[in-house]
Amino acid sequence: MVQLCQPTASYVLPGWYLVIMKSVRRLFVACAAFGAAAGGSVLLARKRLPAFGEPGDDRFAIVAAMDEARFSSESTGLVQGSAVALFGGVELDLTEAEASPAAHLTLRAIFGGIDVVVPRSWRVEIAGRSVMGGIANLTAPDGADDDAPVLLIDAVAVFGGIEVHAADDG
Repeated sequence: MVQLCQPTASYVLPGWYLVIMKSVRRLFVACAAFGAAAGGSVLLARKRLPAFGEPGDDRFAIVAAMDEARFSSESTGLVQGSAVALFGGVELDLTEAEASPAAHLTLRAIFGGIDVVVPRSWRVEIAGRSVMGGIANLTAPDGADDDAPVLLIDAVAVFGGIEVHAADDG
C-alpha cells in the first residue's frame, strides 16, 4: 500500500502574482472577443457588400475581406467606383481608364490598405477622414493641365492606409 505524504505547510501565492494572472486572463478574453468580432465582421462583409464590374465597365465595386483584390480598369468613361479593404488589401489600377467629367471613387480601408494608380494626366482631389491611419495623395497637383480629367475621391481609413499615386513613365 502506498501512503501519500501530507504537506506540512500550505503555500500561498503572493498577491501581486494573483493580480497579474487576473490581468492576463482579462487580456486573453478581450483578445478572443476582438478576434471573434473581427472574424464575424469579415464574414458579414463578404456576404453583404456587393463586388461587381469588369475591366471595361464604367462602374465597379471591389471588396477585399481578409484577402487581397486587384482590379485594372480599361473603361472609356469611368463614372463611379468603390473599394473596401477590411483586414485586407486592394490594388486599383486606373492607368488604362478614361475618366468621365464626374468620375468619383469611394474608398474605405479598415485595418487594411488601398493603393490606387492613376494616369499622370489626371488631377486627383481627395476628401478624406482617418482614425489611426493615413490617406496620401502623391499625385502632382500642379502637374496636370487645367482641362485635365478630375477624379474625386471620398476616402476613409480606420487603422489602415489609402495611397493614390501617378503611374510611372517607364
